[in-house]
Amino acid sequence: MVSDSPEAVRFLSQEAAIEAGATDANRCVERMDEVFELYDDGRVVMGENGHYLHGHMTTFPDGLAEPDAKRLRAGSRFGAMPAYVGGDIDAIGVKWYGSVTARPDEASAPDSDPILVLSDPDTGRPLTVMDGAVVSSMRTGATAALGARYLQGDRATTATILGPGSVGQASTIALDATLGSLAEIRVYHPDERKSVAFRDAMQERVGARIAATDSIRTAVRGADVTVAAASGDSPPRIDASWLDDDSTVIQLGDLRIDLGAFDTDRIFCDVRRHPLEFERQVGWEFTAAYAAAIESDEYPLALSDVRTLHELASGTDTEPTAGRSILSSLGLPMEDVAWGAEVYRNATAEGLGQPLSFRSESHFGTTY
Repeated sequence: MVSDSPEAVRFLSQEAAIEAGATDANRCVERMDEVFELYDDGRVVMGENGHYLHGHMTTFPDGLAEPDAKRLRAGSRFGAMPAYVGGDIDAIGVKWYGSVTARPDEASAPDSDPILVLSDPDTGRPLTVMDGAVVSSMRTGATAALGARYLQGDRATTATILGPGSVGQASTIALDATLGSLAEIRVYHPDERKSVAFRDAMQERVGARIAATDSIRTAVRGADVTVAAASGDSPPRIDASWLDDDSTVIQLGDLRIDLGAFDTDRIFCDVRRHPLEFERQVGWEFTAAYAAAIESDEYPLALSDVRTLHELASGTDTEPTAGRSILSSLGLPMEDVAWGAEVYRNATAEGLGQPLSFRSESHFGTTY
């Protein structure tokens, strides 16, 4: 990798990361395509034997000892998401994030943006510490757009975004950049004022027309692609009767939907075991349904039947994709490392950010 001097670590604020191209949707989608192909080629290292680990989690339990129980929020989780990505990306790093719960007297949980740290895979020395929020949102939206390109492609003229937050915004930009046939993007929030605010803020950034709605049924009916990007304690519910025979649901946030709504040979994941691992560590309604379906003798779905985004990207899956399909994409550390490495390289080449030194020389020198 292009790097700074051995004693320097490049600090990238959110503004510096954006200036270095962090919001370049077209490039981010192509980078996600590359990283999934590298995964299929066995050139990505993540946790567990199958390299499918979302991250290493520490979750605060109920019944913490006093006085910690009065201050800390039970259910809050803190995750370290490490990965190495080979090929021309050749980078290793970790995204560190906190996801804290809201207290009963709070309308929402406090914000806790992630950071991304990259190291030199040859020497082990740290290269950069950067704001991870924009990188994380963009890689999530880009992966949704990549899935939409493989599963719907030029058939997609209408897309729906469930949830106007940062991931919904990134998904809107990436879908518009990736699907040349896209004419309309609908956005849903139960409070229509938020949908309208999203429309007004985002319309000048995309070519497709944005329509605001407070009806999830209206938003999903007739959509070729529906992206579930909502966060919060009450995941959106999609009824099977709302889905066209040839349509795709992309699950980024939690979601309530019957897997029986989809053709059994049109159920996709980023990596097959990822939702099962996510269910054990985090637990969402969708991942619980996925795990139950895989483990059920009644539902005709084996883990080996689930199709994957990495096999589509590598060309090893050439089976038809038209039909009722779902893609579960829960976020893998290889995505953050791949996109963060590109942002870091750009920033270094352009002199963006601030090189900082932890030390001038080692406090403990070699004496023997």
